[in-house]
Amino acid sequence: MPSGDTWFSLEVSEHVAFKDRILKPGVFISVPKKVVPLATRRNRLKRLIREAVRADDYFQKRDKVYYFRIREWPGEIRLNDVKKMIARLQ
Repeated sequence: MPSGDTWFSLEVSEHVAFKDRILKPGVFISVPKKVVPLATRRNRLKRLIREAVRADDYFQKRDKVYYFRIREWPGEIRLNDVKKMIARLQ
């Protein structure tokens, strides 16, 4: 896993505009193909983030938009690693 908080970012917004439309609140996860080339690894990262968010009370407020972005491949990580990283970003 990369050192520090460089591999993962979180942005929180009141609303998101997309082509002159306001999207409803929720969780958006971006794992670029350039960062994680294999689809199975991209999907696993998304599943881990979704599960960590689902279990965290901070994200139960559905009036905001949470945008997670993977900046670099963290290597093989576990759910506890993702939960710790999300707790640091809050």
